[in-house]
Amino acid sequence: MNASASRLPAYFHPTTVCFVDDNNGFLRSVELEMPPHIPFISFLTPDEALAAVNVPPPRPALAERCFTLDETDPLEPVIRFNLAALEREITDVQRFARLSVLLIDYAMPQMNGLEFSAQVADPDAKRVLLTGVADESTAVEAFNDGLIDLYLPKARLAQAGSLEPFIQTMQHAYFQQYTARLTSNVSMQTPPFMQDPAIVGYFSQLLRKHQIVEYFLVNDPDGYLLLQADGTMFRLIIGNRQQNALALTRAQRCDAPRKWLRRLETGKALAWFYECPEDYPATEAFPWGDIMFAAREIQGTQPWLVAWVQNPPVDIDFDPAQSSFNEFLRRRPRGSPRPD
Repeated sequence: MNASASRLPAYFHPTTVCFVDDNNGFLRSVELEMPPHIPFISFLTPDEALAAVNVPPPRPALAERCFTLDETDPLEPVIRFNLAALEREITDVQRFARLSVLLIDYAMPQMNGLEFSAQVADPDAKRVLLTGVADESTAVEAFNDGLIDLYLPKARLAQAGSLEPFIQTMQHAYFQQYTARLTSNVSMQTPPFMQDPAIVGYFSQLLRKHQIVEYFLVNDPDGYLLLQADGTMFRLIIGNRQQNALALTRAQRCDAPRKWLRRLETGKALAWFYECPEDYPATEAFPWGDIMFAAREIQGTQPWLVAWVQNPPVDIDFDPAQSSFNEFLRRRPRGSPRPD
């Protein structure tokens, strides 16, 4: 995630970048610069590239399948995540093969980059036109017409270290467009913490500190499910004082021990009722310590309470040896074979 973003995406995961350029030397130099954690494919001919780029993905984008409108509170309907759809998504390693950014050379003899862009079937893929100095006026016109999302002088790609942050920015924009599309519907609201600069900044720090590569907005309780490249899972729970007061009332009703009630009262803990104390056998003590997680307060547009949970008790059948990002990178060849 771009740390300067003003809003958290509803979800993000690594995706694949595509290069299209008839200059074999240029492609090879770009491939040498590409970091090992960014999957990519590359093509020398536009026809070959279009044949690959326009293969329909096995499923529509996650945002089109997994979000529903919860109207429990008619005054504040919110986006809810379908957990079954999320499980199907994160157990399919091919989610990382989705093409998010296309970098297309303008000056190709078979068809130029604008003609190529016009034939890309996926309207959501970010199309970046690679230009020489002489092509920039054409590129500006294409950008203004919406045919491309950005134009980039090839000389900038040659600068050491410039490729990775640029691609990360474009991939972030790719996922932000889905969140923007959801929220363009005035009846569908994202949780307010997604737009709070204090939470956005804290979230960015967590991504860097724990080397998170993918994350998904979830509910019950509100927050995010996050994964490292090896498939290790985390859960970020994000609540507020009002939600904690409701949890406290429930805990009091279920005769929770005083120490846990006190931690809820003071905001030192957040409760995650993945087990239901009301249904627990009366002859056994409910394990309150299993559903309480240490919390800290973050002062933003309102006081937020956050808890960071490693290996959370999520009901998802996920096998890192089959579905993690590292496994995808291990299986997938980088680039495309071409003659020297």
